[in-house]
Amino acid sequence: MKKIVLVGISALLLFSHLFTQAQPGLKKDVSGFVYMTSLGILTGVGELKFEERRLPNNKNFIINLHQLIAYQFNPYITTGMGVGVDVWKRTAFIPVYAHFDVNFIDKPITPNWFINVGYAFKWYVSSQPERVTKVIHAATTGFHAETGLGVKVKIKENLEFLLAAHYKLQQSDLKYSVIDPNVTNYPSISTNRSKNMLYHFVGLKVGVLYW
Repeated sequence: MKKIVLVGISALLLFSHLFTQAQPGLKKDVSGFVYMTSLGILTGVGELKFEERRLPNNKNFIINLHQLIAYQFNPYITTGMGVGVDVWKRTAFIPVYAHFDVNFIDKPITPNWFINVGYAFKWYVSSQPERVTKVIHAATTGFHAETGLGVKVKIKENLEFLLAAHYKLQQSDLKYSVIDPNVTNYPSISTNRSKNMLYHFVGLKVGVLYW
């Protein structure tokens, strides 16, 4: 997945460089409210360390659907607020965040960088540990952030398309069990410990902007 993301970033930048050379500049005033609906697919990266254990985070995947309402001040700067649903394998979040993005050039095809910072509320979480690892991932609400680099393509006067490689950070508790020899333990159906974690993800985002 890391190689795919790196290749994707390189392709996006090359695509933007080749096409923006031949495109005319935008002539109209582009300030005003803009909306974006986006879909993201991400995979976990790194390790999760707790007690004497290490779990690879690459078993965690996210599919998300987000809606943004923002104000575009000029051809370059846009800020706004967003909300979405992040669905993991056995849990889900509802992130609410502030959004900021920059178009690098005033052309119909432009490189774009964005950042979202906010808080993710729980939608649901599995009450039982995973069968193999005996843990419950992302069991609590927490800080949420993501950033990405991509390309915006103007389809028509009030419609644009976004394709971006992006990184996501989610703070949440990992729940697990430590065997206590003095009591009966049920690590397959319950947990007795938790640790606050930072979950890291990389992936691709596609979006449609309209106003």
